[in-house]
Amino acid sequence: MTTELPELTTYEEFAESLELIDDEDMRFEYIIDIGKRAGDANFPEVFKVDANLMHGCMSKVWIMDRMEDSRHVFSGFSDAIIVKGLVTMMTESFSGLTGEQLQSLTEEHVRRLNLGALTTQRQVGMMAMLEHLKKLGRKTDAASAAAE
Repeated sequence: MTTELPELTTYEEFAESLELIDDEDMRFEYIIDIGKRAGDANFPEVFKVDANLMHGCMSKVWIMDRMEDSRHVFSGFSDAIIVKGLVTMMTESFSGLTGEQLQSLTEEHVRRLNLGALTTQRQVGMMAMLEHLKKLGRKTDAASAAAE
């Protein structure tokens, strides 16, 4: 399945890279490397507050959404390196979308990332993270509309 949204270039890169990795352990290494690459600089301590906390995760996950040229730009962080990699994949994959495009994403977009190496709990968490991004998008869209 290829996406019809040209804004999902980063998502496509992640999906294609993960499709090439046959070994489950290597998928974990790939995700960990993404988490390490993300570092801590893009999510300063000042943003690690309850208002940005995604509830329902065993690890702490903070995600923020801001608008840039009428498109959502997400940033996120987790205190667990594997989850940090997953958060980075999700926030980078789905940044740059309009509110309408964001709401059109489905669980199939998460499944295409081919994250079979993850535990069931983490797979469910990824689906929940997609719903959380969509919820943040609706909230940010509403705030932007109210400000106009």
